[in-house]
Amino acid sequence: MNKSVAARLVNEHKAEDPEIYEAYWAPCGDEIWLVEVTTSIEDVGEVLPFRFAADLPDVPCPYVVILLGSGDWRRVCAGELELPSGFVREKLERVL
Repeated sequence: MNKSVAARLVNEHKAEDPEIYEAYWAPCGDEIWLVEVTTSIEDVGEVLPFRFAADLPDVPCPYVVILLGSGDWRRVCAGELELPSGFVREKLERVL
C-alpha cells in the first residue's frame, strides 16, 4: 500500500505523541503496517498490534500499528522479541 499514506499516519501519531522518534512501514498487500518507537511508554516485553479500519478518504485501507518502548524495540532488533507473523524486521522501511 502507499508509503505516503503510512508517512502521513506516522506524522499524525507523532503530533499526538511527540516522543515517537522512529517509525517503520511494512508493505503488506491491502493494509498498512506500522511500527512506532516511543519513549512515552514502558517496555512490556511483548508486541501487541492494534488494528484500525480504513478512514476514507484519507486512509483508504485498514492499518495496523505496533507501538513499542525503546527497550522492546532494541529487543526486536536483537532478535530477542518477535514481531507478529508477516512483519519482517529486515523489510521494514523507515518513515521517521
